[in-house]
Amino acid sequence: SDATVWTAGFAVSPIAAAGGLEVTESGRIVVDRTMRSVSHPDVYAIGDSAHAIGDNGRPLPMSCASAGYTGRQAIEAIVGRLTGRTIANTKLVYTYNHISLGRRDAILQGVDDEGRAKPTYMSGRKTARIKAGILSMSLWATSNPTYGMPTRRHRLAAAHASPPVGSRSA
Repeated sequence: SDATVWTAGFAVSPIAAAGGLEVTESGRIVVDRTMRSVSHPDVYAIGDSAHAIGDNGRPLPMSCASAGYTGRQAIEAIVGRLTGRTIANTKLVYTYNHISLGRRDAILQGVDDEGRAKPTYMSGRKTARIKAGILSMSLWATSNPTYGMPTRRHRLAAAHASPPVGSRSA
């Protein structure tokens, strides 16, 4: 063809809304800074399913780049809450668009704090290799989630149980 235009959209599973979680119009789970559902504190959401506000005050877009940051933040929060440690804030940013166009071509273009594409970009085979490397690292990291973590174990924080209703404390 003389020109081919391909577009794609993102869709979130309706399961979160059906389960009663607070979601946006698009079905993304509304989370706090630690990726914890604002309506159900025992639920964490990351990646495309999370409506997370980035460090620039704007919602992070649905992308694999956002998934990495929200995943790290959720891990910090869950581990912090289970061990009684302070929850570290990881950065929540979206700095570039990276689009694969097959094995031999890709586009890498930075974005500003408003999410607008910057005028300069990289493309071509080298950019496609960078994208392939990012995907390979992501797959490897998923398969090796404890790589580089300290071997020392942290004790879980004791749960603060409330006395049963109607009981007296001494």
